[in-house]
Amino acid sequence: MSQGPSTWFDTRIYLVVTAAMLLVILFYNIYLAAVGLIILYVLYLYGRERYAQRQQELSIYIDSMMRHLDKAAYYALQELPVGIMVVDMNGDICWNNKIITEWLGENLNRKKPFTQLWPDLPLEQMMIKAGQGVYKIGYKHFQIIHMPLEAQQEASKLALLYFTDVTAMQVLKEKCQGAMPVLAYVQIDNYADALKGLTDSQRTAVLSDVHQRLDEWVNETGGIMKKLSEDTYLVLMDRDALETCFANKFEILDRIRTVQAGNKIPVTLSMGVAVEEPSIADMGQKAQAGLDLALGRGGDQAAVYVEGKVQFYGGKTKAAEKNTRVKARVIAQVIYELINDADLVLVMGHANEDFDSLGSALGVAKMAIEQGKKTYIVVSSLGLSVAKVAELVPDYEDYKDVFISPQQALAIITPATLLFIVDTHRPELVAGPELLNAVERKLVIDHHRRAETFINNPLLVYLEPSASSTSELVTELLQYYDDKIEFNRLEATTLYAGIILDTKNFAVQTGVRTFEAAAYLRRSGADPTMARHLFRLDYLSTKTRAQIIADSQTLPGGIILATCPIEVKNAQIIVAQAADMLLNIEGIRASFVVAAVEDGVIISARSNGEMNVQVIMEQLGGGGHQTVAGVQLKNITIEQAKEKMTALIGAFVEEEQFDESDITTRG
Repeated sequence: MSQGPSTWFDTRIYLVVTAAMLLVILFYNIYLAAVGLIILYVLYLYGRERYAQRQQELSIYIDSMMRHLDKAAYYALQELPVGIMVVDMNGDICWNNKIITEWLGENLNRKKPFTQLWPDLPLEQMMIKAGQGVYKIGYKHFQIIHMPLEAQQEASKLALLYFTDVTAMQVLKEKCQGAMPVLAYVQIDNYADALKGLTDSQRTAVLSDVHQRLDEWVNETGGIMKKLSEDTYLVLMDRDALETCFANKFEILDRIRTVQAGNKIPVTLSMGVAVEEPSIADMGQKAQAGLDLALGRGGDQAAVYVEGKVQFYGGKTKAAEKNTRVKARVIAQVIYELINDADLVLVMGHANEDFDSLGSALGVAKMAIEQGKKTYIVVSSLGLSVAKVAELVPDYEDYKDVFISPQQALAIITPATLLFIVDTHRPELVAGPELLNAVERKLVIDHHRRAETFINNPLLVYLEPSASSTSELVTELLQYYDDKIEFNRLEATTLYAGIILDTKNFAVQTGVRTFEAAAYLRRSGADPTMARHLFRLDYLSTKTRAQIIADSQTLPGGIILATCPIEVKNAQIIVAQAADMLLNIEGIRASFVVAAVEDGVIISARSNGEMNVQVIMEQLGGGGHQTVAGVQLKNITIEQAKEKMTALIGAFVEEEQFDESDITTRG
């Protein structure tokens, strides 16, 4: 055993120094020096003996300690309650200790890859990066700490896994989570319409039927229900019951929808649900916000706040058209007063403006111009729709230089600026998102179903999903804004074109109020010939649209999917028109068209009303209306987008078929 500097080595140095001093003494006294040399020799012999004895004791101690360490290491590997396993990249078990064999029992077979026993284990990630997680096998839960190991052969990768049985803790955790309270507000969203024209006995029968079905549903979930008003209920349940509702897609919505009275209008529910909030008060606020969100999206659905995000269920029926115009009259008066207090009015639609966005923007601009206010329309870019309208603007003095960019708008805003956002309520979709923070006073006018994201702190929100278009809403507001208001041909025609666009020539999402608005615009000077001119495309765009239709493919459930073959100018307009035309095919309920753009793809979705395309587009991050929706995806190819669409459509159709069969079995 190699030795370094030691105590014995130091002692010998001292002895040498002492010997040298004795030699000096020998020069003066020989007898005294002789005695010193004898004593020095005896000390040398004693020191050497003690050094040899200590070395022997140290060797015995080290040998004993090594034996104990080997026993401790062996015990740690085989006896401590921690499972240890080494697996290779193919899932084959290279080594495991005894405890993991006892835990997994007969399931552990070293002749078979470990991945067969645990197929959901992310083995490839474990080979690359250290980490930990809780995984379940059978009824047991294990916390697995994993780290990659260096193998002798570079082609082979190994992972070292440490297993800890956390079944008891995980079961307790799941029980606690399952018992977490869930609060829900439930409202009959078409209460007045469903009971309109009924006798007292019929009204009582309908409400009793609804209450009974809700009571049965609450009893099935093990919760409690309290009636707050004629059309609103408060429901409390636990998280396990909510998971059951997730599994059956809130089928209580389907049950209630089968309740009909003498007027043949089905009853529909809207629900706001909240769970996992810091307090009951926060949960109540979230549930109320969820109810408002569900109602804003047209009703007949549940909005659930869970795990920090909102999920939607239902939304299968069209939003019921409101016959009363009291709200439009009140909103028009409020807008009049707000414009009167402003010194600058800006109107902004969504990016890549269409004729509904432009038409409603011109309608709002008309209100401000009538009051003599300086007014501008903020546009994202000079697209085809904007260019078509801009060609006509020079003929009308009031709209000279009316279109400006977001940057120009930022340069002129004042503290008293009033900003209108039309045809969208989502901050990420507006033409100039930077204006939302720069302008304090904002108003939102939109007809799309309410999305999860919403413009912050607007002074006024006029959101009507039952309307065909935002142009229809603005037209109604103009009728009550000023009795003496007169339209020019540009204003009336652009508003008229907006209604035509979103109703597909009055074929979808068209009610009585839609025709009344169109008739009012026609009397005010709307020119159908000019409207047709706005929708005309050049030869190349028309040819591309025809090619899209020719290359389309049908999918199960009356769905048709098409792609734009090349990256073309004005792709958004072309795919939208192609999607509209595909709906004219016999047996087609919905159409989807995918096209490449500069930084990704766009998808335009259309429906004849039998299918809610908004629900599908929302799963990709888009949105819109039940019959008209779309999305823009970044950093993705057309083929990848088509694969996603095919999977989503397949899942939607399968769910529809399941719902129909489930309804029939309920009787």
